[in-house]
Amino acid sequence: MNHTKLKNNGLTLDKLFLKTFHYNNGFLIDNAKRISYGDFYDTIISIAGKIHKDFGENKVVSVMDWNSMNFASLLYAIPISGNIIHPVDVRQPVEQIITSMREAGTRYIIYSNDFKNLVYSLKNSDLIPEENMKSINEIIDEHHNIKSDMELPKLDENRIASILFSSGTTGKPKGVKYKHRDIILTIWAMETNLSAFPGPSRLTSLDTVFSLIPFFHLWSWGTLYISTLIGSNYVIGGRFDPTTTLDMIKRNNVTWMSMVPTMFNALISYNNNSLDRMKILIGGSSVPSGILNFATAHEIEMAGIYGFTDGLAAGIGTSNIPGDLMRKNADAVNVITPLVFTDFDIYGENNELKFKSPWIPDSYFNIDSENAYKDGWFYPGDAAEFTKDGKIKIIDRIKDLIKSGGEFIPSALLEYHISEIDNIMDVAVIGVHDDKWGERPIAIYRTRDNIKLSNEIMVSHLKNLVKKGIIKEWWIPDSFIYMDKIPITGTGKIDKKSLRAMFEENIKKS
Repeated sequence: MNHTKLKNNGLTLDKLFLKTFHYNNGFLIDNAKRISYGDFYDTIISIAGKIHKDFGENKVVSVMDWNSMNFASLLYAIPISGNIIHPVDVRQPVEQIITSMREAGTRYIIYSNDFKNLVYSLKNSDLIPEENMKSINEIIDEHHNIKSDMELPKLDENRIASILFSSGTTGKPKGVKYKHRDIILTIWAMETNLSAFPGPSRLTSLDTVFSLIPFFHLWSWGTLYISTLIGSNYVIGGRFDPTTTLDMIKRNNVTWMSMVPTMFNALISYNNNSLDRMKILIGGSSVPSGILNFATAHEIEMAGIYGFTDGLAAGIGTSNIPGDLMRKNADAVNVITPLVFTDFDIYGENNELKFKSPWIPDSYFNIDSENAYKDGWFYPGDAAEFTKDGKIKIIDRIKDLIKSGGEFIPSALLEYHISEIDNIMDVAVIGVHDDKWGERPIAIYRTRDNIKLSNEIMVSHLKNLVKKGIIKEWWIPDSFIYMDKIPITGTGKIDKKSLRAMFEENIKKS
C-alpha cells in the first residue's frame, strides 16, 4: 500500500510510523475492531486533512474522551494538521476545566457522547462559539469525504504539538507546551531504557501493549507513540474498569501493561491471578512493598517509571541482577535509571532533586514558575539520593515529608512497609498538626476484604522494623485509620491533598 509521505522537517509525529510502513507490522485493537498501523496512519492523514480544512492552523483543540480508537487518531491527527491538541482531564471539576481551556486558548472542542452534557454546560461560559464544539463522531465520520491528496501544512519539529496541564493535586493545575521534537525525543529515550538495558518488563515489537493510563494524562505515558514507533500491537480499553480490562487482556493475549498502583490493586482484588506472568510498567506514586511481594509470587515482571506532566518522562527502572525475580523487580522499581539524554543533581538541605533534558519546557504558560524552572533545570519537588551505581532513589515528595520535632519522617517509606501487612490494599501516610511536635504522622488504609485491622497488628509490624534498624520508632504513626473508600485523583493516585483537608478539619472540630 502506498501511504502519504509528509514533507515535514525533523522529528515530527508522522515519523513514528516509518518503521511500520517498511515492515507492515503492528495493529491497533479495541472492543469493536482491529486495524493495521498502515490503515491507522491513512485514517490519521485523512482526519488531519479535514481538521486543517475546517479549523485552519495553530488552533488549540481540546479533546474530551476516554481512551478510544477515535481519541488515538486525534493524538496524531491534530498535531499533524498544524494545530495543537489539549487532552482534557475530564475528571476535573467543570470550573477547572473551563479555566484550563481558557488559559490554553482553546478555539475548538471535540467530544465523545459521554461528555455531551459537560459540553452543554460549557455553552454558557462564553469560552468558544457553539459552532466550534464538534462531536468526535462528526469529525471521524466525515474524514472519508476528504481527498487523500489534500494538502497539509509542512511542519517543523519545533512547532507546538500539545498542551498539557498537571492534575492540580497540590494546587492550581499548571500548563505546559510541548513541541513535536520534545515528544519524539522522550519516546525515543523511554524505549531505549525499556529495550536496550537489562531488567524486567522489557518492551519489544513482539509485545501486545495495553496501557490503563488515560490519554489525557501524558498521552497515556506516551505508550501509543512508542507502539507505533516499534510496531507492537496496542490495545485500547476505554474508561478503566476491572471487568472490561481483564476480559480484554485475555481476548487479546496482552503481554505488557502500564498502570498506577491503585489500578494494580483493583485488578488483583477482582481476580487474584489476572496479571500472572505479565510485564508491567508502574508509577505515578510510590510502589508499596506488598505489590512487589505479590508480583514475585505471581511471576509478574515490574519496572518503575518516574516522570511528571511538567517535564515528561525522566527515568525508567532497569536491573542487571541475575535470577531472583523479587530482587530484580525491587531494583527496577525502588531505584530509577535516568533516561538517556537526561541529567540529574541534588540540591539543598532537603536533598531536592533537579532534572534536565532536551524536552523540558522553559516555564509554565499560566503561572509564575521561578521555583520550578531555573537555569535550564526543572525542580519536580522530590527528595532523593543517588545510589552507588548512579541510579536515583526517591525518598519522598518534599511536600509529603512530615516534619516532627524538627526532623523529617518519609511518608513513602512508611507506606512501603505498612503495605507488607497481610490484607492491606492501599495506604497513605500524611502529617497532621500537633501542638507539641508540629506534625505527627497518621496512616489511612483500606483492605482487600473491607475488614478493619487491629492497631496492634500495625504497630507490631513496624516495631519489628525498628528492631532491625529499618525505621525509627518515633516514625510510627499515631493513628491507623480504616476507610472503605480512599479519595483518588483523576489519574488514579491517592489524593493526599483531600485526605489532609479532611483530617485537618476533623482536628479543628475536635
